[in-house]
Amino acid sequence: MKFFLTTALVAVSCVLTCAQEFNHYKTLLPQGLVPRDFTDRSTDKFITEVTSMASGKSRREKKARKKFYLESTFSVDEFLASGNVLFNDEVSLYIAAVLDEILKPYPDLQKKIRIYAVKSAVPNAFTTNNGIIFVNIGLLARLENEAQLAFILAHEVVHYQKKHVIDKYVTNIEINRSKGDYRKLSEEGKSFAKSSFSKELEIEADLGGADIYLQTDYVKDSVYKVFDILKLADHPINWASFDNRNFESGKYIFPDSLVAKEMKAINAEEDYDDSQSSHPNIKKRKEVIAHKFNNSGKGNYFKLSKSMFEKMRKTTRFELCRTYLLDHHYLNALILGLSLQQQEPKSAYIKETIAKALYGLAKDKLASTKDYDQEYWAGEPARMASFINKQSEYEVCVMALRQLYKYHEEAPDNDEIHIMVRDLMWSFGKKEYSTLGKNFMRKASDKELAGLRYPYTQYAFVDFKDSDSFFKLFEEQIALAKKEDPDKGKRRKKKTSKTKLLKVDKVVVVNPIYKKVDTRKRQKVRHIESEEVLVNIDGKIKDVAERLNLKADIINPNNLSSSKVTVMQSNSLLNDWIDEQMRSDEDVRVSPIYNEIIALADSYKTDHFVWLGEFTLTRKRRGKAFLIAGSVITPAVAPLLVSMLVTPKGMTMYFGLVFNVRTQTLEVVDVRQMMERDSRSLLQSNIYYTLFKLKKVRQ
Repeated sequence: MKFFLTTALVAVSCVLTCAQEFNHYKTLLPQGLVPRDFTDRSTDKFITEVTSMASGKSRREKKARKKFYLESTFSVDEFLASGNVLFNDEVSLYIAAVLDEILKPYPDLQKKIRIYAVKSAVPNAFTTNNGIIFVNIGLLARLENEAQLAFILAHEVVHYQKKHVIDKYVTNIEINRSKGDYRKLSEEGKSFAKSSFSKELEIEADLGGADIYLQTDYVKDSVYKVFDILKLADHPINWASFDNRNFESGKYIFPDSLVAKEMKAINAEEDYDDSQSSHPNIKKRKEVIAHKFNNSGKGNYFKLSKSMFEKMRKTTRFELCRTYLLDHHYLNALILGLSLQQQEPKSAYIKETIAKALYGLAKDKLASTKDYDQEYWAGEPARMASFINKQSEYEVCVMALRQLYKYHEEAPDNDEIHIMVRDLMWSFGKKEYSTLGKNFMRKASDKELAGLRYPYTQYAFVDFKDSDSFFKLFEEQIALAKKEDPDKGKRRKKKTSKTKLLKVDKVVVVNPIYKKVDTRKRQKVRHIESEEVLVNIDGKIKDVAERLNLKADIINPNNLSSSKVTVMQSNSLLNDWIDEQMRSDEDVRVSPIYNEIIALADSYKTDHFVWLGEFTLTRKRRGKAFLIAGSVITPAVAPLLVSMLVTPKGMTMYFGLVFNVRTQTLEVVDVRQMMERDSRSLLQSNIYYTLFKLKKVRQ
C-alpha cells in the first residue's frame, strides 16, 4: 500500500509538472476513464440510497428522506453532466492526494469519498450526501499553502460524515410545515430557524474538521488564515499595483484626470450581521475553534510538495482568467491578468487574456451595460475600475484596439484576435467614430490635434510594425459598417429565393434536455421517467437524421460508458461556449474561446451544433361538469367528450437551436408550445422539424 501511494504521488507530481506549458496555456478538461459517478444511472443511485436507508425512522421522516434522495441524486447528476466538473485532470488529482493525506487515519472514508475540481470562479467547496466533494477553482486559486487546503477538505469531510446535507433538508421541511419544535413560528421566525440550524452545522463541521486536521502534520496556524481568505472572497484576486503606463507608448499617454490618486482601502469586516446567513460570521468561526489549537506546536505547510501546490495554484489562476472572460467579468480578468503578467511577463496566454479583457470592456462600454464605479471595489482593483469608468467609450475602444492589434502583430495566425480586431473596428463605424479615427496622428497638425476632444488617442497606433496595414484594415471595416442600414434585413428577406441553400451534411446534437412534470402526482417532477427518455433519445435523433440524409453525432452525458472521455471533453467546451453566447444576448461579440470551438468543430467535421430539449406538463382536466352535461345534451359528440373527460390535460414546450459555431450565428430557432401531452412520436416529430428547418436555411 505504501509503495502504491508513493507511486501515485510521484505520478501526480509528474502530471502537474509536465501537463501545462503556461506560455500557451490550455484549458483544464476531464481526462482518463470516466468515473462511475458520471456513468451510473441516477435511477440506480436513487434505489441504492433508499435501500440503504437506516431503520427506526418515523414514517414522515422516511418520506422526507426518500424525497431528498430522489431530488438530490438527480440534481447532483445534472451538475456532473453540466460540463463544469473535472475528473482525472491535474488539479483534481492533486486535491485528491491531499484528501488521502488527511484521511490516512480513516481508511473507510478514503474508500467512500470522491473529490472533483469545478470550473467556477466562486470561492467555495461543497459536499453531497453520497460522498462527493466539489472544490471550485475560484477557491483553490486563492490559497497560500497546502495546509489551508487540508483544513478546508477536513471541514467538508465532516459534512459528509455527519450527514449534514440531508439533516438540513429534513429540518427545513419540518420548519416549513411548522412541526415539532417549530410550531407557531412566523415566516420571519421560520427563516431565522433555518439560518440558525445551518450555522450550527457549519460550526460542527469546523470543530470536527479541526479534530481531523489535528491528526495530521500540517502547521496549525494556517487554519486561521483560511478564514481570512474567505473573508476576502468578494474581492478580486490581486497582488499587483495598477500602473496605467502598462498601456501607454510614446505620445500615447493618458491624461492625469483618468488616474485616481487615492482609493478606499480593502477593509473586510469579520463581525458582520449573519442573522439571515447560512454560515456564521468569520469572527464567530475563529472564536469557536481557537481553543483547539492552543499550544499545538509547529507543523508543515506542505506534506506532498510545495512545487506541486504552486503548480496547482498557478494552473487554477490561469484557468480563472478564462472563466472570468466567459462570465463577462472582464475587469476581474484584467486585474488577475496584470498580476499574473508580473510572474509571467512573456506569457502569450496572459497577453491574450489582457487583450480579450479590454475587448470585453470596450463592448460593455459601447452597449452601456456596466458601470465599474461600484462601492465594493477597493484597493488597487478600485484604481483600475475608476480608470476604466472615467474613460469614454471611445477612449476605452482605442485602448482595447491598440492592445488587440499589438497582440495580433505578435500572433498573426490567431484567428480569434484578428476577428476581435475587425469587430471593434467595425464598431467604430457603427458609432460614427470614423471622423475621429481618420487622421490618427499620421497627417494631423498640432493645431488640428488640439481641436480634438481626445487628442492623446491620435498617437495610439503609430508604433505598430506596419501601421499602414492597420489603417487600411481600419478604413475597410469603417466602410463595411457604414454600408449597413436598418433596411438591410428587409431587403435580405426579399432576396432569399435567389440565394443558395446551405449544404449541411452533418450536425452535432449537444446535451439534449427532457423534463416531465405531472401536477396530479405527489412527486410532480418525474425524474425517473425523464431519465428513461434521455437515455433512449440518441436513437430518436439518429432515426430522424437518417431520414433527412444527415450524419449526426450526439454528445449525451446521460448515456456514457467509462471510455467516453472525449464526450465529456466536448461537452465541457460546448457548455462553456453556449453559456457565454446566451450571456451576450443581442450584443454580438466574439467568443473568448473561439479558437477552442473551431478546433472542436474541425474534429467533428461540421460547424452546425444543435441544442434541443422538451418540457412536458400534465395536469388535471378542469370543467368536468361541463363535459358531462355536454355529453348528455348532445349525444352525438358524447364519445369525444367522454374521451376528453378521462384524458388528462397536457402541454408540451419544445425548443431547438442550431448554431454555426464558426460564424457564431443562430441558424435555426425552433420554439413551440403544444397543448397536448408528450409522446414518443411527438418528441421525434419535433426533432425532425428542427433538423428539417436546418435543411431550409439559406446562405
